[in-house]
Amino acid sequence: MKAMAASAYGPLEGLKAMDLPLPAPGRGEVRVRVVASALNPADYKVLLGKMKLLHGRGRPLVLGYDFSGVVDAVGPDVRERSPGDEVFGFLPYGPFNQRGAFAEFLIAKTGEIALKPKAVSPEAAAASATTGLTAIQSLRDLGRLPASGGQVLVTGVSGGVGSIAVGIAQKLKASVTAVGSGTGLFLAQRLGAVKVLDRTKDDLAGKLQSELAGQFDVVFDAAAAYRWREWRGTLKAGGAFVTTLPSVTFAIDKAASLFARTRVHFVNVKSRPADLELLAGWLEQGLEVPLAATIPVRDLAQGLAQLQKSGGRIAVRVADGF
Repeated sequence: MKAMAASAYGPLEGLKAMDLPLPAPGRGEVRVRVVASALNPADYKVLLGKMKLLHGRGRPLVLGYDFSGVVDAVGPDVRERSPGDEVFGFLPYGPFNQRGAFAEFLIAKTGEIALKPKAVSPEAAAASATTGLTAIQSLRDLGRLPASGGQVLVTGVSGGVGSIAVGIAQKLKASVTAVGSGTGLFLAQRLGAVKVLDRTKDDLAGKLQSELAGQFDVVFDAAAAYRWREWRGTLKAGGAFVTTLPSVTFAIDKAASLFARTRVHFVNVKSRPADLELLAGWLEQGLEVPLAATIPVRDLAQGLAQLQKSGGRIAVRVADGF
């Protein structure tokens, strides 16, 4: 099979099309012929050697987590999936992940994929996987949104997680306030946010102390750009601040929150079939996956450079993309 891979950690230009052995599925696994994938910040961070624990260290290094494709072969005793099934999901983040989705074929566990809705494009399905489950698990599980939906604030609405979180919050019956800048504000409005705050112009500090005080059930910092202590006054008693990136300041805020009436969490997204199936249903109902671009896999280095520079969600066409 062909794969976009690197022989060592280094610059994005080190990614090359390589011929690699076709992998064979083991027990509880399937082999997927990849149709589409999507870019994540983890891809270039691992390649640059900044977050090595997010991926195995085998060589050559094949990155890519999100995927949509067709089951090509099944391992021994697999009954849940059959060749020809259209599926989507994302590969686990961690050192045990040895091969990624920027390849013609990949191996996935049957307990970590779901059927792709027929009416949803492979690019949209792939691009929804990590971001969609991150939003679901942040808002529903860590945020503990009430059954009535409540009030949610989402940062980073021009990014992959933040943009899909606006729609997912509404699927969870919540009203959304979005924080962003530039075209991200128009995007958030189009996606259904009831209020938008321009992080470059609005007096956020003043709003936090006045009109936003005690308003939100969840502050979802999808951009990982803020701290709990900045937003704690906007949370209702028992509300949660959820971020997507652990840090020293997060640890400090987590410790301080133990003595407060609000909670602080970091989301460590997990691939769960039930959540993927929920997401699939919402995609079928029209949940939008905003895409900044779609590129062929041969242009992977340029796509990662674009992601570094401007963010957004970029889908990758793997089938016929080499």
